Amino acid sequence: MQDGARAVQYLRLKAKEFNLDPKRFAATGGSAGAGISLWLAFHEDLKDEKAEDPVLRQSTRITCAVGMAAQCSYDPRWIKRNIGGKAHEHPALQQLFHVKPEELESDKAANLYEDASPINHLTKDDPPVMVIYGGNDEPSETPGAGIHSQKFGEILKAEMEKIGLSCELFVGKGGGVEDQVKFLVKYLKSKA
Repeated sequence: MQDGARAVQYLRLKAKEFNLDPKRFAATGGSAGAGISLWLAFHEDLKDEKAEDPVLRQSTRITCAVGMAAQCSYDPRWIKRNIGGKAHEHPALQQLFHVKPEELESDKAANLYEDASPINHLTKDDPPVMVIYGGNDEPSETPGAGIHSQKFGEILKAEMEKIGLSCELFVGKGGGVEDQVKFLVKYLKSKA
């Protein structure tokens, strides 16, 4: 996630050279890439104006995000409570946090879980997002099943709407390339 933020900062620093508009950046991806995109959309700006590294002096904020099969939380405790089944036992979660099995319940792990969960960073100044789900990954007793459940999107949409933010949710149909392009154009098109 921090690498994703640094990538945004690098592109901003090189915007003129790469012919980019530094005020209009979006992020998109599937699964973990979708989660990173949401994290970038919601996390407070990591810009450090006093940093020696000019990359770190750039903003990490984006204009909008699109995520396919996104997780709005990577906290296994949250996933167990809200998604159900054994989705919280997906093996990639332990790899993501680089924690040993005996550290899964530690304060160190809890802090990592909470910071890595996009939904924990929602504030009223966050950008709009689109999330898309196939509608066919339901939680079960199989470890990891449900890690792409539409429940992530339904919960995210409800939380965003509570604070007046736009979240376009597609489940099963819609949300294809045309819908994604329309969404991106809507929020990235120059108003000049």
